[in-house]
Amino acid sequence: MRAYLLEQPDSAVAPDALAQRGVLSWSVPADDAGRAELIANVKREYGYVDEDFVELEPGMPNLDEICAKFDKEHFHTEDEVRYVVAGAGIFDVRGVDDRWIRIEVSTGDMIVIPARMYHRFYLTDTKQIRCMRLFANHDGWAPLYR
Repeated sequence: MRAYLLEQPDSAVAPDALAQRGVLSWSVPADDAGRAELIANVKREYGYVDEDFVELEPGMPNLDEICAKFDKEHFHTEDEVRYVVAGAGIFDVRGVDDRWIRIEVSTGDMIVIPARMYHRFYLTDTKQIRCMRLFANHDGWAPLYR
């Protein structure tokens, strides 16, 4: 995972600085047992009770329309949790100073964007990502646009 101020791509935002804003991240182990243990621990510690998978890839019908739901500034009333199983994506999150922080995620990254934090999501140029999503409550995941 790589994080930086959007207007200063050479700047780096450290994981502990993101954590102070409520954005959490982990590198998920590649082995099955380690991966299962980390996901179970995150679910237990943060109260996530359900999971599913979402996959976006080139050639999908309506890919542009699907992505248009994510690229506008919004928040959710529940945490947005993604474990990137394959591919890559970009989350922009609003910092407390109202500046955008860009977070690039790729295979093996897990990120938690806290409830009520404004953000947006983009695919990278490869236009491919497969993620496990964790939920405390599916109802709280509907996007609320700014």
